[in-house]
Amino acid sequence: MRMIPRTKVSYRLPDLVRAFFTSEKGDRHRAELTRRLAELIGTQQVVLTASGRGALYILLSCLPQRRILVPAYTCKAVVEAARLAGKEVLFGESEENGFNMSPQSLSRWLDADTILLATHQFGIPCDIRPMLEAARERGAFVVEDAAASFGSRIDGHLTGTFGDAAIFSFDSTKLINVPLKAGFLVVRDASLFTRCQAFAAANTSPMPWMRKMRYLLLGSVLIALEEPALYRLFHNLKFRWRGRFTDDSAGLQPRLGPFYRDAMAEWQAALAMPQIECLDLLIAKRRRLYAEYLRRLRGATSFALPAMDANNEWAPIRFPILVHRDKMKFYNKAARRGVDFAFSFTYLASPSEYVHSHRLAASILDLPFYERLTDHELDQVVGVLRELDGVTAAGA
Repeated sequence: MRMIPRTKVSYRLPDLVRAFFTSEKGDRHRAELTRRLAELIGTQQVVLTASGRGALYILLSCLPQRRILVPAYTCKAVVEAARLAGKEVLFGESEENGFNMSPQSLSRWLDADTILLATHQFGIPCDIRPMLEAARERGAFVVEDAAASFGSRIDGHLTGTFGDAAIFSFDSTKLINVPLKAGFLVVRDASLFTRCQAFAAANTSPMPWMRKMRYLLLGSVLIALEEPALYRLFHNLKFRWRGRFTDDSAGLQPRLGPFYRDAMAEWQAALAMPQIECLDLLIAKRRRLYAEYLRRLRGATSFALPAMDANNEWAPIRFPILVHRDKMKFYNKAARRGVDFAFSFTYLASPSEYVHSHRLAASILDLPFYERLTDHELDQVVGVLRELDGVTAAGA
């Protein structure tokens, strides 16, 4: 039986072939990517990195504050990067009706020795203005985690332009995709930017040739797995027959790996540039899919839908639903019907006392949501969800 993949990347095989032949002698592609990103964000102070977590690690390593306040519901790589940078990690509870940190959870932690990480989860902007106000009153440094929100706006202003600094990611689940990750850092203060540049230069090195080959091979595999019959076989081998549903695990890396130690490669910058040039089209497709899912799944009773993009400003990278009962039972029924879902942050690094955040982790499933999702696939996903919703409602 054929199966719709949980993700598809934006690059294609010819892009990977060109990347294979891209020489690492010189900086032409990285310089052009830096220039284009600076133009988009509105600052010249951009540092290219091996990953979003690498960007956060570089920034935190250059900041004197001892603590960082992060969302209790977030990728554990955030906590990993913070601890590797020597910071004490504090947590803020999630908002009641969304996926971001609640501004009301900040006041007990913020002071001049604390960094606030304001995350725009899934490309859905957080309530950044009251967060900034609280941080400014108490002298806290504000970093925007825009890893998932490149292109999203708040009242016309891009996420990543509100705080003192921001991190971005080009992971395969994000708006811009590069094997295996890549990312960048934006810093407002000139002296801090200089320190981050110097730290990155001293603590990263060119990607080894064998790692380039491995990443290109993995990128090729991701493209091949877009074929539904092949993806079904992969899903059975990787997940179903092994009794697993995600590659995520509860542990944090105790040492710096390639996502921290490598510099962004010239071939990765070359892969990112064509996607940057068609950024508006990528965002438009995501917005259309987001609106279509909301419209066609309205009224469901077995799961809750995310918020509406009322001002048509978001660049969402996920369409998360909140399953009301047994998430895994719901997931397995969908998988048997040929639709795979992704899992966001199944294992949280925050303590269990952050009840709402852990409830989110226990109930969220991410629908197939990517630029290359066809109308036929969209119809199939909606049909399966409607069928499952009817079955669940009938059995309630």
